[in-house]
Amino acid sequence: MGDRMKKKITIISFLAFLIDQIVKVLMLKYITIVNLIPGFLSFMVVKNKGVAFSMFWGNRWFIIIFSIFLVLALIWFLNNEYICKKEDNFIKNIEYGILFGGIFGNLFDRIIRGYVVDYISLNFFGYSFPIFNLADIFITFGVLIMLFYSLFEESFKKNK
Repeated sequence: MGDRMKKKITIISFLAFLIDQIVKVLMLKYITIVNLIPGFLSFMVVKNKGVAFSMFWGNRWFIIIFSIFLVLALIWFLNNEYICKKEDNFIKNIEYGILFGGIFGNLFDRIIRGYVVDYISLNFFGYSFPIFNLADIFITFGVLIMLFYSLFEESFKKNK
């Protein structure tokens, strides 16, 4: 991976992390429950001591170690010539930038606060989706971009 790509991914990652942390601080300070769209979208602060769908609840150190391992694995993949081919790639910059930013946002929460600050509550036709945060959105979109790009990588290359 080239130095320009590392710099771009670092900047995007830092911005995603910073935005995530600012929103979490604001949520902790000012929000208890706010119904933006009643029956659909609410903000409510929840202290999450697990991961997605409350898995591994209360296993803080396991989650921290696993998160660090995940970051190291992503760095290895990113530096692997087979994955990035040492070219500066806009999609890869965004993909890895938001992925790292989201992982670091939740990892920071677990290390510093002892829990992750979740605050977005969605309800679809009576189903309450697990409460999540902006870092979770960054992680989800980073993974989706990664999957989408890997499926259609050849098409992207042909259209350059």
